[in-house]
Amino acid sequence: MDRSAADRIPQDGDEAVEARILGAAAHLIAEEGFGRLKIGAVCARSGYARSVVFQHFGDKEGLGKRLVEFAVEEFTNSYSEAVAARTGAATATPMDMLRALLDIIFELIRTMPTLNQAFLALWGDGAAEYSALRGTLTEADRRFRFAIAQTVASGVADGSITGVRDADAYASALLAQLRGISMQALIDPDGIDLRGLRAELESGVDRLSAGFRGTL
Repeated sequence: MDRSAADRIPQDGDEAVEARILGAAAHLIAEEGFGRLKIGAVCARSGYARSVVFQHFGDKEGLGKRLVEFAVEEFTNSYSEAVAARTGAATATPMDMLRALLDIIFELIRTMPTLNQAFLALWGDGAAEYSALRGTLTEADRRFRFAIAQTVASGVADGSITGVRDADAYASALLAQLRGISMQALIDPDGIDLRGLRAELESGVDRLSAGFRGTL
């Protein structure tokens, strides 16, 4: 570790330390996956000693779980910005919120930032039966589905959304589509038509609107 990194350790606040370590881990996971992640590599990339990493995250599993939580926090912030961009000062309707969800998801797919790549890699790792991250990823996805279902149910209740019989099932189906498209874009970016996929999903969301006058 270089002298500047050593000097920085006692000066950085906890949030700065955590952010730098998580950023380093995200880059490494995006490049090689969680299974090949080494704490030594995280230390080398972040500039912090092992003791600092262990103090903040406990171990590799703790680091992975915190990275999942951090990715969710960052997505939540970006989603809030996407809603605001659509509505300005106006109160967002359930349809605004669903359309904003497509806005931010497709923006993340298009730009594929490192944190998003890392989250998708971690999500793939969670498919393994004994993955240490499965519980954290499961909880994150359940919260995501619940939020979508609540939005849809709110629209059904106020009459702005029609044609949905089961808000929970709709939320599961929508998340499955968005996550699947994200994984395809990561693995085979030249093999899918993002513009066409977005148009299809937007058309599907538009049909939920009580004011929809298009053709099916």
